[in-house]
Amino acid sequence: MWEIEALIENSINLVGETEETNEKKIKLIGNLYAVQKQFDCSFTNFRVMDVLLKTGYTKTIPYTQYPDYPGNEAFFEELIQKDHIEYIYRDIKEEWSEENEMVAYWEKVSRLIYIDYGSPLRKDEGTVEIMNVFELGLYLVREAHKQNNKESVYDLTAFLLMTGPYLHKSSAEEIISKYFEEIRTIWSSYDYSDYEPLSESLTIQEPTPDDMEWRGGVSTNLIRWFFNKQ
Repeated sequence: MWEIEALIENSINLVGETEETNEKKIKLIGNLYAVQKQFDCSFTNFRVMDVLLKTGYTKTIPYTQYPDYPGNEAFFEELIQKDHIEYIYRDIKEEWSEENEMVAYWEKVSRLIYIDYGSPLRKDEGTVEIMNVFELGLYLVREAHKQNNKESVYDLTAFLLMTGPYLHKSSAEEIISKYFEEIRTIWSSYDYSDYEPLSESLTIQEPTPDDMEWRGGVSTNLIRWFFNKQ
């Protein structure tokens, strides 16, 4: 889903521009990738690798420093002949499975192995505490507003409005009172007459009766509130 990939890419760049500590930025980036994993998306880390490296979300090592290198030199010599990006799994000699997840990846141009935060290879650094999508979204909308980034305010609001209720189970009333009152206020402070949304699925427009018919109750109530209160 290219529009989700673009949303996550733009949001990670947004995080990179905040005044937060790298520790906080790492947590936010980890949450954004957790959202992306819920959709059929490609591997997009290299689109924002400068941010990932600068914050410390991603670290690099020469392939000869990989923990499993001793005794497996032939595997790594073969690995570095592969084109562009190759994934490295917990058991380096086995294919991916739920028990044998990716723990690092090799990139041909840099000739380095990349290890993301949360990998078992960085287990002493902790793990990402997952935020609910509305908590994450409100935080990012606030940051986008601080940066006068109306594009991100729009796209994040659209994503939360159209998709958020399917990712976080809560009542429409709770979503509105905790998150969307403020989100809508920020969103409404911009003029979008000249803005072209990322995609049709991330376009904020009053839905037709047919649109409302297939949506769940929470989504329907949230969207009705959003447009009825403008």
